[in-house]
Amino acid sequence: MIQINKSITSKVLTIGLQYKNHRGGIGGVIDTYSKYFESFNFICTYGITSSKIKILFNYIKSLFNTFFFLLLNREVKIVHIHGAAKGSVFRKYIVFNISKRIFRKKVIFHSHASEMENFYHKGNYLVKKVCTDFFNSVDLIICLSLSWDKFYNSNFNPKSTIVLENIVDQQTDIEAKQYNNSCPISFLFLGAIGDRKGIFDLLEVISLNKDYYKGKIKLIVGGNGEVDKLRKTILDNSLEEIVIFKGWVSGEEKRNLLETTDVYILPSYNEGLPLSILEAMSYGMPIISTNVGGISEIIHNNINGCLIEPGDFNGIQTSLNSFVESPILLRSYGLKSLDLVKPYYSESVIPKLNKIYLKLLE
Repeated sequence: MIQINKSITSKVLTIGLQYKNHRGGIGGVIDTYSKYFESFNFICTYGITSSKIKILFNYIKSLFNTFFFLLLNREVKIVHIHGAAKGSVFRKYIVFNISKRIFRKKVIFHSHASEMENFYHKGNYLVKKVCTDFFNSVDLIICLSLSWDKFYNSNFNPKSTIVLENIVDQQTDIEAKQYNNSCPISFLFLGAIGDRKGIFDLLEVISLNKDYYKGKIKLIVGGNGEVDKLRKTILDNSLEEIVIFKGWVSGEEKRNLLETTDVYILPSYNEGLPLSILEAMSYGMPIISTNVGGISEIIHNNINGCLIEPGDFNGIQTSLNSFVESPILLRSYGLKSLDLVKPYYSESVIPKLNKIYLKLLE
């Protein structure tokens, strides 16, 4: 297995949210990275809890941990900060100041933000000031796609930026999806339950056409967030025969869903480069998603899926119907997904990350 040697990883401190038993793309990336580091120095700034007091306590604790770790481990030369938008920017900005301005370390900001553009452009004076100082002062910004690289270079004056693909493990013994004409076409949605991910748009489209879709499709939903609203929407629109809500799924249950469902759907309003899409592609799934963030770099319309605009109800309906009416697309699109996801496998991404570290250590 490809690994980054301890002579390098011992000099890197990773900062980010909880990655063990993670519930999101950032945690998934950090979790995968940890498997390929011979040693993994890590400080958690944000844990999985609903208690605001615990969140604040854990964050303050992480600042002390960062300070004393850097004080006592002088061999650390690079602080690799994984972050998003909104509150994450402010939390990581303080970590940056400790790392860069107190201990003079090289700092990477690894941007996973799906809402950074709106956050910055609609932000107040403080938001703009913090973002500008933060992104102009870190040694390197890692972007998930060319579109996000363009955003940072257009709005700030960063020292350096680079595109590093999100990472996903290659699955073994996976083939493209095949249609079983005795079963409905099954669509899978995994993610935060809320307006941003477009799940309620999807449910409305199904509701408006439920007589047509009964017996033809199943939608399996996994995630957390506005769960009560989701359940109410399903009940109020009599979608129980079509939509199945699984709650939060992970581990073997998640793998089973990716193996047994036909099409992955994520009609989001904004994204970075969703790890969930890459995971679905690694299972040979066609994808229905939106032209936001870096998604258009991995989903090619009518090649490995359907690319639509956010909030486009007609686009969602047409995409669903394309698989209902032409289930042969499952295999051809699935094969293309398996091909297009190859640059995101660890065998490609980890050597690039290794080179990034080596360059900063020069």
